[in-house]
Amino acid sequence: MNYLKLKQKIYEAIERNPLDRSAYEEMFAVCREYEKIDFQTAHAWNHELRNHISWGLRMTVSCQKFDEAREFDDLMFRSLLFGAQHFFDDYLQAVEYGKPLDKKFYQPRRHYLRRYVDAYQEILDGKLDFLSISMPKRAGKSQLGINFTNMLSGKYPDRATLMEGTGDDLVKSFYLGCLEYLTLPSDYHFYDIFPESKLVQTNADTKIINLLHKSRFPTVMCRSIDARQVGLSEATNLLYLDDCVEGREEAKNRQRLDDKWEVISGDIIGRAIEGTPIVICGTRYSLYDPIGHLQEEMQKQGKRCKIIETPALDLVTDESNFEYMREGRKVFTTQYFRDQREMLSEEQFESEFQQKPFEAKGILFPEKSLNRYFELPIDRDPDSIVAVCDTADTGDDFCAMPIAAVYGSEVYIVDVVLDDSVPEVTKPECAKALIDNKVVASTFESNNAGKYFARDVQQILTDRKYVCNIRTKQTISNKQTRIEFASDNILKKFYFKDPSLYARNSQYAAFLKQVTTYTRSGKVPHDDAPDSLALLENELRGLIGNTVEIMDRRV
Repeated sequence: MNYLKLKQKIYEAIERNPLDRSAYEEMFAVCREYEKIDFQTAHAWNHELRNHISWGLRMTVSCQKFDEAREFDDLMFRSLLFGAQHFFDDYLQAVEYGKPLDKKFYQPRRHYLRRYVDAYQEILDGKLDFLSISMPKRAGKSQLGINFTNMLSGKYPDRATLMEGTGDDLVKSFYLGCLEYLTLPSDYHFYDIFPESKLVQTNADTKIINLLHKSRFPTVMCRSIDARQVGLSEATNLLYLDDCVEGREEAKNRQRLDDKWEVISGDIIGRAIEGTPIVICGTRYSLYDPIGHLQEEMQKQGKRCKIIETPALDLVTDESNFEYMREGRKVFTTQYFRDQREMLSEEQFESEFQQKPFEAKGILFPEKSLNRYFELPIDRDPDSIVAVCDTADTGDDFCAMPIAAVYGSEVYIVDVVLDDSVPEVTKPECAKALIDNKVVASTFESNNAGKYFARDVQQILTDRKYVCNIRTKQTISNKQTRIEFASDNILKKFYFKDPSLYARNSQYAAFLKQVTTYTRSGKVPHDDAPDSLALLENELRGLIGNTVEIMDRRV
């Protein structure tokens, strides 16, 4: 059978008689039959047919042919059901089909949610390993996650989805949100879409849902990030992380963010069996939040990633990206978001509404602004190889020592020491780095115990018969001011190794992490790396750019 020719004849019949529903029914039957031969084309035809059905439905209503309108409406629903097991957009329309518009979640918001739905579709199609979504609060990200979890659960009830969020209230809300679609068949069409995936078990205490049959690792499990994970949870369908940061106060506490990331990276991510996609949703409160950490980690691992961070107000037009009709009036309007901008601090508005972490504007050394190198200049030797050491003043500080090969006005950071171990460890570590890199001169900050640190390093070098000019220097300038003033030369004249040249868990990587996350406010847990660079810049300032001129002494 020539399905393409048949399709053409059917649409010719529809064009002759647009209200003849039998032609639409015949085309729908063709789509269902052709699916066995060409899945993608059959569903593309079904989506095309739906536009014609929608037109026929509007025409029959306008002509007050309500019996015919009900038949077109029924055909529209069946067309959506045909695609709902495979396409998230179809599922979202089908699952709440027939509800009043004001009671629907998706239809009023579809115009701005569609970009996220398409990204979820890439997860469903196996084209993405990791999806990160950030948008203003109450814009629909959690409800979208609930719907995607339910769709995956209906499609693959034997697999497990693990949802993790901050706090019992959020987790309970997600659990009840999933359950609502499964326990109110009069309001939702979940079982029309997935008739075999019946609800067989729930538990409000452990927040689990099982479809089709009971399992040790349930179809859906919702747990707080801080809850015990061992032996209780597994993700084979989806690992879904929602709002991992409680709010601005937690976002301002770097230690709490680091502790939370340690739990997520050390335990929760390990709950996802290899190949299981990961989705994280939430507000971008901080550069150091779990979203940022996970984005970076997934990209380093070479995962197929998509990151969508949509501001409330468009960065070009300053118009709302999230306006929609609710109960007969517009909400999330441009004026609403502009009023929020006037009322809130810049820091709060930028993070909670614009998805710009509050530290971002104060970053002194943006990673993309750093000069990088793959190899040192090969046509000449360095003018000198020098080092500067910022010794640890307290138990929380790092010993930071950048080592630089100087070529004229260019400074190549060839190696670093960054270690918060005790001096008994860092002293020989620094001595070894000086020897390995053939350093000829090194300056040690002599504040507090720095003078004794330098003396002991010098003794180690002497014992190993290595000559290096080590001197100590007292620093009296304000650390933050010193870093600020040195930043321009560092950005212009310092060169750092390309990331491909060092391991992500190396001291070099940790050193650059401190550098690229240092803010102008200075409110960071550790600033030893940028301070050591500033000390190095101060030492080289009198040398960089200077030239040697040969003069005739007879003149």
